Amino acid sequence: MNRRPLALIASPLLAILLLGVVPLALVLVWSFWTWDPATYWIKPDLSLAGYGAILEAGRWTVIVSTLLKAAGTAALCVVLAFPIAYAVHFLSGPRLQTVLLALITIPFFTSYLIRAFSWRLVLGRTGIVNTTLQQLGLTQAPVDWLLFSNFAVVVGLVASYLPFAVFPLVLAFKRVSPDLLAAAQDLGAGFWRAVVTVLVPLTMSGVFAGFLFVFVMAAGSSTEVQMLGGAGASIVSVMINDVMRVANYPLAFAISTIVLVVIFALVLIGNAAFGLASLFGEEER
Repeated sequence: MNRRPLALIASPLLAILLLGVVPLALVLVWSFWTWDPATYWIKPDLSLAGYGAILEAGRWTVIVSTLLKAAGTAALCVVLAFPIAYAVHFLSGPRLQTVLLALITIPFFTSYLIRAFSWRLVLGRTGIVNTTLQQLGLTQAPVDWLLFSNFAVVVGLVASYLPFAVFPLVLAFKRVSPDLLAAAQDLGAGFWRAVVTVLVPLTMSGVFAGFLFVFVMAAGSSTEVQMLGGAGASIVSVMINDVMRVANYPLAFAISTIVLVVIFALVLIGNAAFGLASLFGEEER
């Protein structure tokens, strides 16, 4: 009987090891190898050339810009997701909750290319937004910065990855008893003060989990940038593809390693500060 739990957990641990840990470890090791023109591949000659090349041709700027876009998108998604998750959990019955959660996930039933391209029809010079602004007399000509800009990229990323912030918050809200909010209001706290002083601290694990999920997805996305950012826009995933095309594999692995280090650091900080594992614990009483 004592061996049964070990046998049950052995298979998922092996899958995580083979499909997750080993590939990431190889990326880290290969980032220190050197390019061998004779074999058109890399060889185990330890070198920092891949990391040194990051400082060339503005690659470091692209990495920083990508992380800032991902962080901004994640923060905006959390701000939007919090009231959505509150409405789903506290203001809806079981049937309405199912309907609302289904509506949140419906966009994923379509191709990500179609979702990104549809924003060009909304934000373009002849799109819905510009047409409405001109009809209302708010602008005399189309607003050019709505499309092919950082604004358009962030809009596309938020629209694509908002559900990844909503669902962790809904899960976190399920651990909070509605009686706690009622007790805070009975003691004299207004609605917003009860939310800020009671609900937010108790759901910080869900807030950070939603931020982290969106951050990871946005940092690795390329479709929204290519569709909405214009010809000069770039992001880490696009830069890695460009580097791979010229067979500079150590540089591609070095760029990937830096992004992975940032993500792992966020996971460790979030788990230490907010207890991400508590999302799967028992409900708060």
